Order: sequence, then C-alpha cells, then structure tokens
Amino acid sequence: MVVPRKPWPFGDEWHSIACDNSRIIYRLKKDEGKDEPREKPCPRYIEKGKTASLMLRMSKPLYGTGKLVVLNSGFCVLQGIIELKKKG
Repeated sequence: MVVPRKPWPFGDEWHSIACDNSRIIYRLKKDEGKDEPREKPCPRYIEKGKTASLMLRMSKPLYGTGKLVVLNSGFCVLQGIIELKKKG
C-alpha cells in the first residue's frame, strides 16, 4: 500500500459542501490545479484571500438560511469566518 504525500502535485482537487443529516450535496467544485488554464477568470471574493474565497463560494447556497457550517482546521481563517457570519 502506498499513501502519497499531500498536497499531491498532479491531478484535480475536489471541494464539496453537504448536509450530514439529509445527505444533500449543496455544492461540488473541481479545481484543476496546475493544469488549469491561465486565461481562466479570477474567482469571486479573491480579494479576501484564497481560503476565504473558497469558503464564501462553496457556502453560497446556504446564505441567509441560518444553517450551521462546520469547518475543519484547514479553513480556520478569521476573515473567511467573519464574512460567513455577515452572510447569515
């Protein structure tokens, strides 16, 4: 058995946000990594930073619903958490 190191420099990376109770996937996003075309437009909220931008884009379906978003330690970015609180 071989377990590669993280981050893996090849291939795609997937991000998802889902509800554990209902098993509903709210958003699924594929990052193409180093193979991504350079002419691709900048993502929304990029001025907040890469991680905060990802947090805001992934949780957009939940804005204003009052649902609780549980993040793992890799997403503990203060600016992103403050912006999520503003979105409701």
